[in-house]
Amino acid sequence: MNAPLSAISLLHANQRALAMHLAVLRRRLEGAEVPTPDPREAPDPRETIATLGRIARLFGLSRFEAETLLLAAAADLDSAIPALCAAAHGDAGHGGAGHGDAGHSWPSFGLALALLPEPHWSALTPDAPLRRWQLVELDSTTGIATGRLRASEVILHHLAGVGGPDERLSGWVRQAPPRGRLPASHAEAAARAAALWAAASEAGVTNDGMVPPVLELTGPDPGMLREAAAHIAEQAGLGLHAVAHADLPARLEAVLPVLRLIQRDAMLAGAALLIEGAVPGPALAAMLDLIQCRLILTASKPGAGWGERRPVSFALALPEGAEARRLWLHALPPGVDEAIVDRAVSQFRLPPAAIRATAHTVAAAPADARPEVLWTRCRAEAGMPAAGLAERIEPCAQWDDLVLPAASARLLRTLAAEHGQRSTVLERWGFAARGKRGLGTATLFAGPSGTGKTMAAEVIAGALALDLYRIDLSQVVSKWIGETEKNLAQLFDAAEAGAAVLLFDEADALFGKRSEVKDSHDRYANIEVSFLLQRLESYRGLAILATNSEQALDTAFLRRLRFIVQFPLPDTTQRAAIWRRIFPPQTPTEALRPEKLARLAVSGGTIRNIALTAAYLAADAGDAVGMGHVKQAAEIECAKLRRPLSSNETGDWVCA
Repeated sequence: MNAPLSAISLLHANQRALAMHLAVLRRRLEGAEVPTPDPREAPDPRETIATLGRIARLFGLSRFEAETLLLAAAADLDSAIPALCAAAHGDAGHGGAGHGDAGHSWPSFGLALALLPEPHWSALTPDAPLRRWQLVELDSTTGIATGRLRASEVILHHLAGVGGPDERLSGWVRQAPPRGRLPASHAEAAARAAALWAAASEAGVTNDGMVPPVLELTGPDPGMLREAAAHIAEQAGLGLHAVAHADLPARLEAVLPVLRLIQRDAMLAGAALLIEGAVPGPALAAMLDLIQCRLILTASKPGAGWGERRPVSFALALPEGAEARRLWLHALPPGVDEAIVDRAVSQFRLPPAAIRATAHTVAAAPADARPEVLWTRCRAEAGMPAAGLAERIEPCAQWDDLVLPAASARLLRTLAAEHGQRSTVLERWGFAARGKRGLGTATLFAGPSGTGKTMAAEVIAGALALDLYRIDLSQVVSKWIGETEKNLAQLFDAAEAGAAVLLFDEADALFGKRSEVKDSHDRYANIEVSFLLQRLESYRGLAILATNSEQALDTAFLRRLRFIVQFPLPDTTQRAAIWRRIFPPQTPTEALRPEKLARLAVSGGTIRNIALTAAYLAADAGDAVGMGHVKQAAEIECAKLRRPLSSNETGDWVCA
């Protein structure tokens, strides 16, 4: 078996073949009748096809077109050619001079027609390969037949065997990074995609003037899709050139010349073309019809509205479960606690590149700090892009800050414990394998305003070391049909990575009861609720619905809720406990009597407002916070709420 040729051997073989073709061309220009080998074939069966032949095959050049390309390049490759062209032009009568008179000392199309075998005028039409792919440049100011014909600089370098990318495309095209380890499901999809290309090649489809199928990879992470595309290209024996769809000119007439150059570069480099962030539409459909190289599109979701050349789509999900665990264990250094890995796998859904980057950071950390570093880095990698639809709340409250009935407090701790044991129950005990729906922890916090629902959400998020996002209903809910569902889909998609606790405050505004359909508004309102039901059931994270009116919620949500936690108004004992801890330790206080303050029947939120106002009053007076400041603050707060104060509540707060 012959060993593969080295790069130097290939360069030498190409130079020998090119020198032979140039020698034959010189003899023809001198007027000799010599047999002309077809430049599309190897001059010797033992040699590889020279670059000229490879270019001819890539772009479907006829023999005459291939020799015209050689003639156009010859003036730059061989110093003897310009004088021979001038003489040949004189002999042909183009320059009006005799032999030896320096007429047009450059190659021309007229000279090619007179000199080369199998000539045809159509070789230089704008739609023919030589000009469509900008293999040659024509200065037609003196006419098409007599104007200067030269090979483009990029093609000239390739003919010499030292080809490289077109520098004009540096702002558009980038080389795809080296591929990383793929999850098993992605590797299987990449293999199936590559098999489609292989089958097309084996069937001789590309030799019939047709093109291989367009592949479409969809998924939530562009880097993950790029890695899969690199695997597909590698299995096809190709490199990969990537271009962002958003970087291409928007107008079709402006993008076509750029796209031809991009495709030409990919074909010359032996690379597939990757268009990232593809947006289906008439412009892209027209682009697909013009692309002949192997093409991969990537997008977040499958496209619609394609033309006749519809892509073959492959959906790639973020790795999870056992597949994600294998990636983690392969990337992490030995000795990392697998229990921590299991917890991270159950909570976060990260793309492979993020897993590798996190593992690299963990490996550089001290052994005893690795669990914390792993979790912190996972939170950062999976951070939810709020996109104006949610407000990030930094959890500050602790378990001791909550004052609730014993039953509600137990439910909250059970909720935190359940979410923390997801890896054990869902993965190791097999519940996730039974179905992907209903694996999240949707919970309802029900109770009057100010009873601690948001604080409880903070406590849960803090206990689980997760980020808390409060949904901004003013940004989510839209009067335009379909916009609310679009915003919610964007919100849930962003949170799917797992690093967020979603808090739907005033949830009844979104999750209200479906009504009898009397007009189109009722129908679309019901569609919104139905969409929420589906997304809530498929969401695998922690979603908290907070409402002041539990009865207003659609009953269909109850089945999808893991817990319903009641937040009643505090009784006297609970109010006293709130008053004991409402002032921070740094706040100076004097003779406060929590038992007396607890007679004021208000919510915990109102108590906080009163305490804050009392602190400002005391600070302004230069005093410690006392009962008098609290009474004055209570009067201000209750007046705001239009709630009268009775002497039974505050009569003995301040002694005469």
